[in-house]
Amino acid sequence: MMHRFFALILIYQVCFSNTHAQTNELPPISFRDFNIPDSPIIDSASHAIVIIEKGRSDIQVDEGERELQVIHRYGIRIKILDKEGFDKANYVIPLYKIGNKFESASHIRGYTHYIDGKIHTVEMEKGAVFHEKVNEFVNLSKFTLPNITENCIIDIEYEIRSPDIFNYRTWKYQDDIPKLYSEYTAIIPAVYNYNVTLNGFYKLTDQKSRLLKDYFLLNGRRFDCSQLTYIMKDIPAFHEESYMLAPKNYKSAINFELMQYYMTNGGRADLTKEWKDVDRELLSNRSFGGQINRENNFKRILPEIYAEGDSEEDKARKIYSYIKRQIKWNKVYGKYSQFGVKEALEKRNGNIGDINLALISACSAAGIEAYPVLVSTRENGLPKTIHPVISDFNYLVAQVRVHGKSYFLDASEENLPFGLLPLRCINGNGRIIYSKKSSEWIKLENAIKASTHFDIAGKIDDAGQFKGTIRMIYEGLDALNRRNYIRGFSSLDAYIEERMNNSASIKIEEGTIYQLDSLDNNLVESYEISMDFSDNLRGTSFVFNPILINKMTKNPFNLEERNYPVDLGSRQKELYTISVQLPEGYHVERQPKNTALTLPEAAARYTFQSHYGADTLILKQELSLNKAIYEVDEYFHLKEFYSRIIQHQKVDFAFTKK
Repeated sequence: MMHRFFALILIYQVCFSNTHAQTNELPPISFRDFNIPDSPIIDSASHAIVIIEKGRSDIQVDEGERELQVIHRYGIRIKILDKEGFDKANYVIPLYKIGNKFESASHIRGYTHYIDGKIHTVEMEKGAVFHEKVNEFVNLSKFTLPNITENCIIDIEYEIRSPDIFNYRTWKYQDDIPKLYSEYTAIIPAVYNYNVTLNGFYKLTDQKSRLLKDYFLLNGRRFDCSQLTYIMKDIPAFHEESYMLAPKNYKSAINFELMQYYMTNGGRADLTKEWKDVDRELLSNRSFGGQINRENNFKRILPEIYAEGDSEEDKARKIYSYIKRQIKWNKVYGKYSQFGVKEALEKRNGNIGDINLALISACSAAGIEAYPVLVSTRENGLPKTIHPVISDFNYLVAQVRVHGKSYFLDASEENLPFGLLPLRCINGNGRIIYSKKSSEWIKLENAIKASTHFDIAGKIDDAGQFKGTIRMIYEGLDALNRRNYIRGFSSLDAYIEERMNNSASIKIEEGTIYQLDSLDNNLVESYEISMDFSDNLRGTSFVFNPILINKMTKNPFNLEERNYPVDLGSRQKELYTISVQLPEGYHVERQPKNTALTLPEAAARYTFQSHYGADTLILKQELSLNKAIYEVDEYFHLKEFYSRIIQHQKVDFAFTKK
């Protein structure tokens, strides 16, 4: 689509006037810049502050390459307040691949200003800029400014040339340090119509528009431009909170999306499509629908993957395992195939698109219902749902349907079981693309809770020595995370040894891991353990807290005010079952009360039950978080809920000898 659009535009011989050669320089440095005014946005957590930030973007034609480009000029002035702010002098400019070309950075300049009776300025050397290729889609230009000291000021200026005229340039007002002033100017030719949206909590301080008459030539005629300036002042730093989606979902920023453009004959071309148009383009795209239709790659080998008498679900499971073995993920995301299914199978290597399009194609070859689902990963941000924005999506998973049940599948990871999505994919809604009807939004969630069960059994002797077993049973994302962690060790023995060496008061005698490779079953760790409770003996009294592992001591929700939803990524469950035999002759003097705490609408539940009889303490504790996402107005309840659990777990059992 992009190449067709460029071809249409370039035949009109767009010629911009020389006024576009203006630069976006920062104002001259002055003593006033070193005297930061008192401001509520600056606090003890502020180690640096943006004094001024300015950007300017416009569209030009690169005559040599014969393509349209967005020229983005940027300048920022930062005051370093203390040593913890020195990292702001280590600057990185990310440059992305758009289509088949990379963005480029030029005119990179850096200055360090400091006061010694007068203002001294040290310019960064030209050779200080280093270029790094992260992968085939991202390059970095990196540099460090010289002579950094406390209370110095740094200036950074550069220019980026980008072929991405569809999204123009996103201007990010909010960052991890406060800003006193941020200004962005967009110069947009009258023949282009962009949808401009402001995201985030903070609103613009000022907005200006100016008509630039006869600003450029288009096919022999002069046309106007709109110069749009958006200003925001006194912007607090963005502080990331625990259990939240990507910060880009919440930071204040202004975004541009090309909706339509006008041709010199008066005709209008609309770029904002309906989903049915996007569906058709995707399914006809060689790197998307063209790969799903490569069923011949699999029909010949299907008899080697599953048996003729297998059920439809068994076939789907075996195909899923086959694709995981045959194509190793190269750690590159993508909704499109990078190499193509055939080549990825031959190379045994590919991106997310290669892997999951191969999975869909193989299932289709076996007569199993399978569809691609477009996903925006958690770090990529939530996709827009008002109208199709295909660039919002950076990932692809499959949905298969067998015997009336639907399963999300992602064949990219060795330890991912059938029907479970990794946490990176749990991000709002995905778009499922059908072949014979219109696509639709579908909730991305795992049917199975992330669950850990601690099962402890043992005996305490008269000297206060405990011997017993502990079993940890993992399910869902908890099992995936633990399997990934275990696989990071050179062997199971190395992992168990690490457990033995880092178990604090618990001494592990020996251990066994069960079902590490049986991904559809729970992962189980079992250990023979011993503990010394002799210090808990006081004559005829014995004090004991049976929550021996993973005891909650700190509230994970401790903010006075929460600004963003709590997103756990999955419903969660933690269960303790404990059976401890004490020496004969003890009775209970004090014990935690049996209790049940529940949040409104059963959003979360905590239960604690214990029984002591026949010299044996039996205890069951269960914490269930029944929602993956808790809204801001639920935060106080969640915080109080955890506070009460922590207070309850602090209460020990006290026993007295009869």
